[in-house]
Amino acid sequence: MILRPSSQPLSPSSRLLPVNSVVTVTCPRICYAQGHVIDDFAPHEASGFEGYYSRTLLGGGATLAIIFCLVKQADRRPNLVCVSYMPPEGQEATGFTHEFFPDHLSISVQDVVPNEPVSFSVTAEGIGTMSVGPESVDYSINVPDAKLSLNLHLSNQRTWSNLHSFLGPMGPLAPLSPYLPLNWHVQTVASDASARLTHAGLTHELTGKTHFEKNWGTSFPRGWIWCQAFGPDSERRTCLSFAGGEALPGVQAFLVGYRSPRFQWDFRPPFTAGVFGFSPWMHVHHDSRAGVVELDVRTLSRRLRVVVRAPPDSFIGLPAPLREGHEPRFAFESFRATVWAELFVRRAPWAGWTRVEAGYLGVEEDGTSCGAIEFGGRFCHQVVRTS
Repeated sequence: MILRPSSQPLSPSSRLLPVNSVVTVTCPRICYAQGHVIDDFAPHEASGFEGYYSRTLLGGGATLAIIFCLVKQADRRPNLVCVSYMPPEGQEATGFTHEFFPDHLSISVQDVVPNEPVSFSVTAEGIGTMSVGPESVDYSINVPDAKLSLNLHLSNQRTWSNLHSFLGPMGPLAPLSPYLPLNWHVQTVASDASARLTHAGLTHELTGKTHFEKNWGTSFPRGWIWCQAFGPDSERRTCLSFAGGEALPGVQAFLVGYRSPRFQWDFRPPFTAGVFGFSPWMHVHHDSRAGVVELDVRTLSRRLRVVVRAPPDSFIGLPAPLREGHEPRFAFESFRATVWAELFVRRAPWAGWTRVEAGYLGVEEDGTSCGAIEFGGRFCHQVVRTS
């Protein structure tokens, strides 16, 4: 097993390669049909990679991000566990990012019950386990060499869709997932979280809200953007997340979800797809040097405009799953972004737009910025290798 803990707060460490890496996947089929629904968060046996990411927003605008990911036929660094802690502003010295590339990582399915979410676990040898159940998620990580111990419990999950708990950002496009290079599913947009984190002799008892998602497919694209933000309300009932980039050569596509007490809006292709930068329904501008993303998407009757801004010096490098394995510093993420969102409606295609909701997300009630934005591959100026 290779450990890559950072010796400096929130800075990447040296690149080391694991040897004799083994990936074990114990699951009966591509995904789990349960009556007339499919649990896309469950393991997909036929996919080239599977990655699980949770982002927990804690008190004071702190973030705890965890990645469990495997690239099944990779030549190098096939397995990844990453734990990153961004403390509240003014406490940066206690922050850290650890990247572990274990020799062995296994996925096992514990239970498949009709019309219930699949129970499964992902275990990284010598590091810890992520256990996913029908109503809760538990992380247990213990790496003495990195002076790291973490137990995180997620409960009271708020699913992506109010209509059906199995629906995710892809919606009716989900059955096409075996034919797409990359897929995205969000299990919960806001779960209650409680954690006990010990690092370098300091122990923190933490609570917050968690966004929990999954990617699977062939590999990450050559360039992408990802964003997630909670609203400033105490119950985090308003939230936004979107992801997109180069779906195919010359084609950009995005998946977008906005949730508030009044609106539950989704945007997906064909309305969020463009060819060689042109789309009558979507406009995207991104500048990783400035830490800015502007996204404007619409249908015949709905329109969402989003502006994301993060300090350029707040980004940290993270690995991303490529075909040959995890590539360090192939994505750069900030947990200090502010997000402005505006929602518009119109009665007819020829009518003007009427704004029905607007406000900031990714901002604590005291004004602290706490949204998440990521630039990856060709969309990030800090990435050295882009193919």
